[in-house]
Amino acid sequence: MDSGDAGHERSSGQKSHQTCNIPVECLSRFRHKANDDLELRIDGDVICPTLVLSVHSETSTTVRLRSVVARTASSSDVCVVCVGSVTTPEHFTDENVICLPISLEELQIAHRNAMDLLPFKISVGSGYLLIWVIILHSHFPFSTGCLQHERSYLLDFKAGLNLSSGRLSSWRGLNCCEWEGVACDYHTSHVVRLDLSNDPWGSDWYKQQLSGELRPSLFNLQHLQHLDLSGNSFSGLSIPPQLSQLERLTFLRLSDAGFLGQVPLELGNMSSLRHLDISNNYDYHKISDSMWQVQELKSGNIPDLSNLTHLSHLHIGENSFPVQLPSWFENVSSLVSLDLRDCDLQGSIPSNFMARSRLSILVLDYNYDLTGNLSFMLSHSSSLVMLYLSECNLTGVFPTSIANFSKLMTMDLASNNFEGSIPSSFCSLTSLRHLHLNHNQLSGQIPPSLCELPELSNLVLGHNQFSGTIPDCLSKLSSLEMLSLHSSGLRGNISLQLFENLTRLSQLDLSENQFFIDISTSWVPQFAHLEILELRSCSIEGNFPAFLSQQYQLSLLDLSDNNIVGNLPSWLWDLPYLDMLNLSNNNLEGSLPFKISLTFHTIDLHGNRLYGSLPALDFVSYGLDLSNNGFNGSIPTTIGIIYTLSLSGNNLTGEIPSSICNNSDYYYYRVLDLSKNKLTGMIPSNIGRCSEMKILKLAQNVLQGEIPKELGNLQSLRTLNLNGNRLQGIIPPSIANCTDLQIFDLGNNNFEGSIPVWIEKLTDLRILSLASNKFDGRIPPQLFRLQYLQILDLPDNQLSGNIPSDVSKLSALVNNSQSFYLQYSSYEYSGSSLDTDYGINFADEVTVWIKGRITPYSKIIGQDKFMDLSHNNLSGNIPLELGLLRGLISLNISKNNLSGVIPESLGALTDLESLDLSENNFSREIPIQLLNLTFLAVLNLSNNMLSGLIPQGKQFSTFGVSSFLGNPNLHGPPLENKTQSLGFGRQYDYKELNNTTTESADTNVMDRWWAVGVGLSYGLGFATVITVLCFHMKWRYICFFYMDNFIYDLFE
Repeated sequence: MDSGDAGHERSSGQKSHQTCNIPVECLSRFRHKANDDLELRIDGDVICPTLVLSVHSETSTTVRLRSVVARTASSSDVCVVCVGSVTTPEHFTDENVICLPISLEELQIAHRNAMDLLPFKISVGSGYLLIWVIILHSHFPFSTGCLQHERSYLLDFKAGLNLSSGRLSSWRGLNCCEWEGVACDYHTSHVVRLDLSNDPWGSDWYKQQLSGELRPSLFNLQHLQHLDLSGNSFSGLSIPPQLSQLERLTFLRLSDAGFLGQVPLELGNMSSLRHLDISNNYDYHKISDSMWQVQELKSGNIPDLSNLTHLSHLHIGENSFPVQLPSWFENVSSLVSLDLRDCDLQGSIPSNFMARSRLSILVLDYNYDLTGNLSFMLSHSSSLVMLYLSECNLTGVFPTSIANFSKLMTMDLASNNFEGSIPSSFCSLTSLRHLHLNHNQLSGQIPPSLCELPELSNLVLGHNQFSGTIPDCLSKLSSLEMLSLHSSGLRGNISLQLFENLTRLSQLDLSENQFFIDISTSWVPQFAHLEILELRSCSIEGNFPAFLSQQYQLSLLDLSDNNIVGNLPSWLWDLPYLDMLNLSNNNLEGSLPFKISLTFHTIDLHGNRLYGSLPALDFVSYGLDLSNNGFNGSIPTTIGIIYTLSLSGNNLTGEIPSSICNNSDYYYYRVLDLSKNKLTGMIPSNIGRCSEMKILKLAQNVLQGEIPKELGNLQSLRTLNLNGNRLQGIIPPSIANCTDLQIFDLGNNNFEGSIPVWIEKLTDLRILSLASNKFDGRIPPQLFRLQYLQILDLPDNQLSGNIPSDVSKLSALVNNSQSFYLQYSSYEYSGSSLDTDYGINFADEVTVWIKGRITPYSKIIGQDKFMDLSHNNLSGNIPLELGLLRGLISLNISKNNLSGVIPESLGALTDLESLDLSENNFSREIPIQLLNLTFLAVLNLSNNMLSGLIPQGKQFSTFGVSSFLGNPNLHGPPLENKTQSLGFGRQYDYKELNNTTTESADTNVMDRWWAVGVGLSYGLGFATVITVLCFHMKWRYICFFYMDNFIYDLFE
């Protein structure tokens, strides 16, 4: 008899075997993993993962069986250890499963202690299998209850906690070993495990949080081996140094628990620790109703843990340790997993970092100031399985020795500064499943060696500088689930049929390359799992791709910035999981269905040729953008909760519905853009109820009345644009409450009164436009205390008095480097999927007069800084302090009553591109210092009282006569005589005319040919325009759309 038989005989005397059916509903504690294994989770911890047993058959056939642990239906504290050839719960039968009952407490003890292995035989065909099964001896001693003094410690610890939702309600009675989260040693009855963790991803996570204090009684549990307080809210508390008194502690998890302050050095004395997790400790501290401050776990240094010789898992990420990687890491050889993500680490990664360890998992991503290269990997063993270094500041090229890491399964080096090409040695990484190299500076072609990675499922190479096209061999990656080549520099004609063999593909992003993607109308792909498809700006032409009607798993579709024509298909709205749709900037026509599915998160259809009435808007959505189409009619009276709503650039009429923000649910509104329509009536005061509103744009309508004072309740408002209406009255003082306001545009209305002094309370203001109104009085000095103000636009009003010398306090205009770009995204989609942020983005736009023309501010935002005080009644001299605004790009103070000399200090405005001082009373010479303005493209000094010689050279040689007309005493090029300086144009004397009579005939001939040429040019140009409008539908639509608006406004 072999040893297996002997073992079986011994076991049969100790434990009788039984078979049982286990219903599927009894397996609620199971969690499927990616490879279809099963595992039992007790209170969030994996107690007994699925085991693949070593099995040998007498018929020499190797069979892989799985042991499974399940919970029975009859008792809440009894589990079953089952052995058999099953892989899912549905396969349990009496014939192929042997089940042994075991209590949950026994299973927990078995998880901590050595377990016995007993052999069993199971008949398989003509042979039998010898299987080693995990069981527990029936003679284990069972305790009658916990020790009473430890029960008292636990009750005192509970008294210091703030409890909610019935947590710890089981903490009563004499036997504390039966309490929630408590486990005892069955030999000694000591409390050895305290698990009060709270799953931060649970639906009721917030309600289940524990808070309060950690009383010293906790540290009297001297036999405690496992302590888990993660996912709770101990806000304001520091990690107690008394934890070091728990000398037997091997597992300590305090992550996501809100601890603040410094990490105690005493943790370095807990020599038994094997697992330490203090990651992700931060707390949102409320400063005001709309402002929160993030407080983190911080320390001057990462505490020295080199004495923890048994430490295998160290997770301290997502805290703040703004230091270099400590040298003591070199002495820790026991570490298997190290997580230092998002710790504000600085300096370079040492070349011998963790060289002595058996590290399998290294996580250093999101340390933006961490520098160095991949040379530290050269000193590592080949044990590395997962490497996360994204969002650092690493440089250099990939070493060819990277091929030595054959066990590597995940490599994430995204968002660094790596250069060069991908080495062909990557083909040796045969275990690689996830490769993320996006957002670097990689070049060359995508190597065919990547096609030799049989396990590769995620390939993300976007935002690089590759050349060539997509290699055909990528179609051989049968395991590929995600492919992102977004903005990677590739080009060529691509057919989606290249990917038809990738039947597991769920996410594909080819956006923003120089591709010409051909989608055959008859092609039916085999994509059964496609969830995300992004083909933005891929030169797709023709009708809407028909194959998408069969992609029932599709959740995100982006075909924007192409040339797709025809009607928007009706089946698009029937795709069951589609919730993010971007078809903007195409040539799609037709109308929208009256009802849109309630499941959509974002819909972006702007920049098409859609028409008809708006659909019902009574749904919940993160974003809806229907701007720049041809929708007409009125806005529906019932509007759902839409975080971002843009209907601008249509033909909408009627009034703004008073139902907007009419109940508490509208608290969630973020962006409302109804500009560039034909809306009438008054601004509804109910908008003031949308307290979280960020952007409100009602510009270029026909709105009347005053600004409702309720808008002052929008304390989170960043942009208020009411330009181009017929509004009147004064600016309500309640607007002073909008302290987050950055863009404030009331231009082209009929507002009156003085500029309010309370405007200084808008301390974050970047743009102020009050142009073309009826404001009067002086410019208040308080206006110049707005240190972030970049654009001051006050022309065409009735302002008087001097330009205040406080103008030099405009810090943003003094600084010629600092600028900003204001953008608000309604919803950002960025999961583990593609390297993209998906949402509806709004770049704010303000129409201003700059360089002699009207310019939409969205085209200059973040670049230009200017000041326009023209067409007012300002008087006095130009203050010398104006020359300190070195950040100015444009300065216009024309059409005022300013006098005196042009100050030499203006020559210090070296970034100036446009300067207009015309139609004032400036006298004396043009200062020679203006020659320093080497970027000056537009200069207008006309209609003043300037005298003397015009400075010569540099930019002044590029200006024509019109820049200097109307200055009687000014002379020198480009002015040729006195009549020009008076502004009468060019005059010829009679001698000159007599001397040119012999040339007159030739001149007349040339004039006739010139006239003929001009006529032909105009005719040819007109014919070209007509031809283009006949054959290009989009341009024809745009032309007639604007002509219609012009005629409507002209005769209204």
